[in-house]
Amino acid sequence: MDIKQLKYFLQVCKHKSFSKAAKEIYITQQGLSKAINNLEEELQYPLFYNTSKGIRITKYGEYLQKQSEHIVQEFDLILEGLNKMDNINEGTLTVCFSFGVLNALSPDIISDFKEAYPKVQLIVKTYPDSICEEVVMNENVDLAVSIGPVNEKNFNSTVIKSQHPCILVNEKNSLCKKTAVDFSDLENENLIVLNEKFHFHRNFINKCKEAGFEPNIVFTTSEIIGIHKLSHFNKGIGVSVDFMARDINYPDVHPIPFKDESFVWEICLITKKDRFQSNLVKIFTKHMLNH
Repeated sequence: MDIKQLKYFLQVCKHKSFSKAAKEIYITQQGLSKAINNLEEELQYPLFYNTSKGIRITKYGEYLQKQSEHIVQEFDLILEGLNKMDNINEGTLTVCFSFGVLNALSPDIISDFKEAYPKVQLIVKTYPDSICEEVVMNENVDLAVSIGPVNEKNFNSTVIKSQHPCILVNEKNSLCKKTAVDFSDLENENLIVLNEKFHFHRNFINKCKEAGFEPNIVFTTSEIIGIHKLSHFNKGIGVSVDFMARDINYPDVHPIPFKDESFVWEICLITKKDRFQSNLVKIFTKHMLNH
C-alpha cells in the first residue's frame, strides 16, 4: 500500500463513483479500478460494493477512510515543506571547471551568478578534464563544466559551447603559409599538445590515427599557454584552441584552423547520472545556458 493508492481510494470515497474520481485525478477509469482492486487484494478486505444506486463503502472501507485521511494530509504537508526548502535559493554549491574553460566563457559568468544569488555560497575549483569527472563521480562536487566527449554511462552532459581547435605554426615552418590544414599535413611534424589528463589529447590522437598515422608528440603540458610559448620558440607545432590563439598573440606564430569541422573543443556541463539534482544545481545550469 502506498500514498498514491490511498489518494485514489479517498477520491472514490469522496465521489462515490469510479468515473467521477478518475476524471478528478486524470487517469482512466480502468486504471483507477485496477489500483483499487490491487489495494483490496493487498489488504485482503473489500472496500466497496455495488448497489442499484451505485457503489457503497464497506465497513472496512469506512475504517480505512477514517484512518488514512490524516495520513494523506500529513504527507502533503511534508511534501509542501520539502518543496519550499528546495525552492529557497540559498546554500552551498560546489562547481569545478576544467582548466581553460573559464577563459572560453563570459568573464562575468561567475560574478553575475553571485550577484543574482547572494545567498548561495559558490565554491569554484579547477582541475584537468579527467579529475573533473572523477570528483563528480565521487560526489565531491555538485557538477562540473568540462570538455567532452563525456562517458554517457556515468554522466549526464549538456554542450554549452563549442570552440574550434587550431595549430600554432612558427613563421619558420612552411605550413605557416596554409589557410587551413588536414591532419595528414601533420604526419612528419613535431607536435606539442595538452597531456593525457585532458580529453583534447585523446581526441587529437584519434583524429591523427583516422588520418593514417601516429602523431609525433614531443612535448605535453597541462598549461595551454606553454604550448603557445614553445611554438614561439619553434620547438614544434602546437595544438591549441581558437579563443586562446586570439588571447595569446606571438607575432611570429600563426594560428591555422583545421579543415575537419568535426574536430571541436566542446564545453559540457556534467552531472552524475542517477544522482538527485538539487534546486541550486538546476539554477546554476540555467544560468550557464542563458550565458
